[in-house]
Amino acid sequence: MERVATLWIGERFSFLEHLCLKSFADLDQKPIVYHYGDLKDIPGYVEARDAREVFDAPEIYRDPITRSVAVHADLFRLKLLQQTDQIWVDADAYALRPFQTEQGYLFPLGNRKTRRMMNGVLAFPSDSPALAEMCDFAFNSDLVPPWWPEEQQRAYLKIYGRSTYWSLPLFSLGPPMLYHFVYKGTERQMAVERTEVYAIPPRHRALWNDPDLSKLDFLNWRDKTSIHFYGSWFRRIFKDRDINPGSLVDTLLRKHGIDPNEHPI
Repeated sequence: MERVATLWIGERFSFLEHLCLKSFADLDQKPIVYHYGDLKDIPGYVEARDAREVFDAPEIYRDPITRSVAVHADLFRLKLLQQTDQIWVDADAYALRPFQTEQGYLFPLGNRKTRRMMNGVLAFPSDSPALAEMCDFAFNSDLVPPWWPEEQQRAYLKIYGRSTYWSLPLFSLGPPMLYHFVYKGTERQMAVERTEVYAIPPRHRALWNDPDLSKLDFLNWRDKTSIHFYGSWFRRIFKDRDINPGSLVDTLLRKHGIDPNEHPI
């Protein structure tokens, strides 16, 4: 069975990460969790590995304003896909069935209107042209996004002088970069339907905690591969709110034996 892997920067998992990671383990697809030595209380149902095996960066790249580690995760993800045959999964992706690739590919359809491609579940074969171009852009280029109009590129350089990981808008190395490089070639034909790996679209996130689980039946989510819980929104919902009995989150926590009181948000 193919392996799934993620990166965790922090000392502990909340019940969300415990739930999602254990969902893979309970399907006999034990997840790999890469970390930089700060993770404590590592559960037995994950395989912990040193993140430096994949990306031995001189520092953890954090956004200078928000302190988000999204940029570091974006760079790590590229290195992981380039160096291994593992499937990248965000730690807030819940597995409904084992993940598997098609000819080494697993990614969702991009949004042609917004020109974005979601990056919470990704796999590319080692000889992928798009992956090679993304790695070259992220690690070897001047970091001026080629998907920007020329006028925007000139204005950006006029302000900053040169581009760096810190001056790029947050998430630049995620969905917009993926869309640009994947959709410029034929690899876009390997995409799966977005709802296959994002079974419950974010506009329906209020139903995660609805006590009437049947309200989600119209999405046929049980027949999909995974649910994405979008960690930032999940934390806003459950930070100071009880989990309703019978809700989706309650049902899944009980299924996998995760006690949210032991692993608070």
